[in-house]
Amino acid sequence: MKILAIQPKMTRRPMDTDLKAKMSPSLALLTIKSLTPSCHTVKIVNENIERIDFDEDVDLVAITVTVDALSRAARIAGRFREKGIPVVAGGIHITSAPYTAEGLFDALLIGRAESTWPDLLDDMAHRRIKSVYRDSCRDRVIQKPDYSIEKKSRYIYTNVVSTSRGCPHRCDFCYNSSADAVPYMNRPVEDVLRDIDAIGRKHILFIDDNFCGNPEWTGAFLDALIPLKIKWSAAVCADIAKHPHLLDKMVESGCQSLFIGFESINSSSLRGVHKSQNDVGTYDKLIHELHSRGIMINASLVFGLQYDYVLTFTRTRACIHTIKI
Repeated sequence: MKILAIQPKMTRRPMDTDLKAKMSPSLALLTIKSLTPSCHTVKIVNENIERIDFDEDVDLVAITVTVDALSRAARIAGRFREKGIPVVAGGIHITSAPYTAEGLFDALLIGRAESTWPDLLDDMAHRRIKSVYRDSCRDRVIQKPDYSIEKKSRYIYTNVVSTSRGCPHRCDFCYNSSADAVPYMNRPVEDVLRDIDAIGRKHILFIDDNFCGNPEWTGAFLDALIPLKIKWSAAVCADIAKHPHLLDKMVESGCQSLFIGFESINSSSLRGVHKSQNDVGTYDKLIHELHSRGIMINASLVFGLQYDYVLTFTRTRACIHTIKI
């Protein structure tokens, strides 16, 4: 079976540049490729860097969907379905809000591809297909992506690695709070080290939702990273300040920067979205702990939460100057 796996063109926001579209290949599609038995062929097309050949002879089209790309994904699916080619969709948006994609594709893959993709391929082999494939979450398997990336030179980053899936927190605005969000799970340390070796680079971007969701696992992983003498970046929660021993290990293992969801300086706004792991009163301490260790902070801030008001903008600006983000 010939499978065409597509990453649709992103919808650019006013602040986006061409660099955003060329950021990195889709780990979702690289995972799909890795999960597919060798008796099938998988061709990956990223519409952000190349055109889709709608006349290509394929048996199945698989599209990974983010919220900004849903409308484009639907148009792509429509053109292939007109030719009688089945189109399936999965990814972060399909898992978060599957009801928004009903009728747009022949099948929806909700949750991890590790659980849904093999069942779909089996049904295709028997000339049947269900409208929905849902992750049972009975196991904690995370498949290694296929890092044999074509057109590497057209991406800014190909050194992307995930160490986990999901997040232990359930903040209201995050897709990890959706009904079909997967439970938090870590990969075996040895599997992640093999990915780093396969990439063969001295700088790695860990793209987990929460790199420190399981501090015990993170500590063991950082111990394993230290001998590699690499540089790395990741995303963590603001409660990382509770684990100074991890911060020390981060520095020793090569951490350069951390993305942190501060979200708001308004405690009421944080409580309103159940972001209980954030404590506004400890932001300055956290920043001091990181900066004193030479770790750069990439701060995420959200405006428009329920308890925000007009002065939130000026108060936030004053706060980030004071605490030196």
